[in-house]
Amino acid sequence: MIGSILRFKTAVALVLLGLLTLLAGIGQKTFWAPPETITATAPTGTAAPLTVFDEKLRTLHPGTVNIQVKGEGAFLMAAGRPDDVDAWVGKTAHNTVTGVSEDGKALQQTHTDGDATAPSPAGSDLWVSTENASGEMNYSWNAPADGDWSLLLATDGTKPAPSSITITFPNDTSTPWAIPFMVLGGLLIIAGAALLVLKPKSGNRTGNGTDGGRDDDSGSGDDGGVSAFARRAQAKAAARRAGQASTASTQQPAAPGSAAPETAVPETPVPDTARQPTTPEKTAPEKTAPEKTAPKQKTALEQKTVQKKGAGTARRSGIVVALLTATAVAGTSVAAQASQTPAPSPSAPVSSAPATPAPSSSNATPGSSTADQDQAGDAPVLLDAQFRRVLEQVAGAVDAGDAAKDAAKLAPRVAKSELEVRTQNYKIRSQVGSYEARMPVRSTKLLTTVVTNKRSWPRSVMAVTQGDGNVVPQLLTLTQASPRENYKLVSSTPLQPGATFPAIGRAGTETMASADKSGLLYSGDEALAGLGDRLTTATSAFKDKLVEGQSSPYIADTLAYQADVVKSGVNGTFAFTHKVAPENTVVFRTADGGALVLGRLNFSFDGTPKASGDKLTIGDDAAALAGGKETSTGMVLKFAESVAVYVPPAGSKDPMKLVAATRGLVGAAFK
Repeated sequence: MIGSILRFKTAVALVLLGLLTLLAGIGQKTFWAPPETITATAPTGTAAPLTVFDEKLRTLHPGTVNIQVKGEGAFLMAAGRPDDVDAWVGKTAHNTVTGVSEDGKALQQTHTDGDATAPSPAGSDLWVSTENASGEMNYSWNAPADGDWSLLLATDGTKPAPSSITITFPNDTSTPWAIPFMVLGGLLIIAGAALLVLKPKSGNRTGNGTDGGRDDDSGSGDDGGVSAFARRAQAKAAARRAGQASTASTQQPAAPGSAAPETAVPETPVPDTARQPTTPEKTAPEKTAPEKTAPKQKTALEQKTVQKKGAGTARRSGIVVALLTATAVAGTSVAAQASQTPAPSPSAPVSSAPATPAPSSSNATPGSSTADQDQAGDAPVLLDAQFRRVLEQVAGAVDAGDAAKDAAKLAPRVAKSELEVRTQNYKIRSQVGSYEARMPVRSTKLLTTVVTNKRSWPRSVMAVTQGDGNVVPQLLTLTQASPRENYKLVSSTPLQPGATFPAIGRAGTETMASADKSGLLYSGDEALAGLGDRLTTATSAFKDKLVEGQSSPYIADTLAYQADVVKSGVNGTFAFTHKVAPENTVVFRTADGGALVLGRLNFSFDGTPKASGDKLTIGDDAAALAGGKETSTGMVLKFAESVAVYVPPAGSKDPMKLVAATRGLVGAAFK
């Protein structure tokens, strides 16, 4: 009866435990399921023309972050690298959304004082993407590439940025314990039901304590309702009978062929005279059949021990079931509570994460290097999509200027040497119809790009294109002078026929100072100075140190032109110089450890009459700039030479190579 009660209690406990566990699993999938999103709203703060969204907001929770903005009139949301955003903001007053409160309902926002207005951020080359809206915007914040990304919210830079901001973060809705709880709960219910339905087979007890060859150690079974007192009395009587039978068996001599008793009787000694000598003989071993012995009857003490052990086991089983039930209930409540409370993201909120504070944007000036630039690491300054967009705008500006012969149309996207050369080209072509136009700039058929990973300003990039009107590929060098300025074309140099463009990593490469010689055979300044000397003197010391291709003899043609002028100009004395314009030099590290040096040489052609009354005559192109064709006092012609030189790495035995070169007339004057 005790076994039946214990089995019933255990079955009920298992079913109850199974129901609770099953309920916990179902609850995590239904009424305890965590919300799919978490929404936080920005508090009302100080108005500012710019609002920055910290890069850590995007990674607070895995998934896409949605930002809802409401404001008056038109505004925009721009995405860029954190250091680019901070550099563009500069000293302008702004608000920064830095994180989320502990309860996840409010955005944390800080204000930085500064200038009351800023230029419009629309159209900046720093932005990877820009989204415009009027009145309301729903913005999905996705990373355009690897690394950190910030957002900038603004109107036109003069009006306050919209302040009604709500950010919705995706929440972790995974419930990893739901299915295991449901499976475990079902198994526990099945086990409890089986324990109730299935009954173990019971042994048949006899009056003399034997069970027909089977012991019933469990103390349970079909005993006809005999009380515990009666069972103890029967056990004592059986023990006495067993003791008497054991004593009688020890006093009787064992019969021949019978098994020896457990207690042997001492043998009576026989005198030596009575012993007869025996002759050894072989005797076969006597085979005896194995004897069947009656099963050993348990004593009363052993039965009491079994009863106590069964009782202890029952108590322990009850304790284990109780503990399992309590653990399941506690685990269910904890799991349910964890399901309802959003779990912290691997990237802790900015408000609570111990981190080194980044320098305030108010302390950063456009073009300055900040700690954020160091955090950006070796990230290229332009993505492919940005580069193509910039190149299309540059090509469009050049096309417009070339078509109208109007240098004013070049100003937004062309600067330095390229602006000067094209401006003078327009002036000459307006008077000399046969004068050759500059090679067009194309954004199509982009052969390769070279992007610096230097995060400070000025920044330089290069593209190699060959579109319509480009007989050979040309190298387009673009420079961004400061964060709030866009990239501008500073030189376009056709690749010399037969020349090989050196390999440069497209994922970002190092830009070097023009005087930096680290790892190089020559610095950028030395390479250009060597080229200038090589173009000036036929017997230059760099004659064997800087070479050109056989099919692209720019150096040879220049030396031949200068020699012809001297030979044919019998009335004048002429001098030629090729000097480096250091402000135009850009050096890119190549894949083999060398460098590609791009720059400008100022080619000066000076002529003076030999005798009084002698006159010098200049061409129509130079006359358009000088205002006349003849001079008796002398003249100076100036050309801008755009060149590119490959410099081998240090230790190399190879010479420098002229990769690209061209020149354009930029000035003519009489003395």
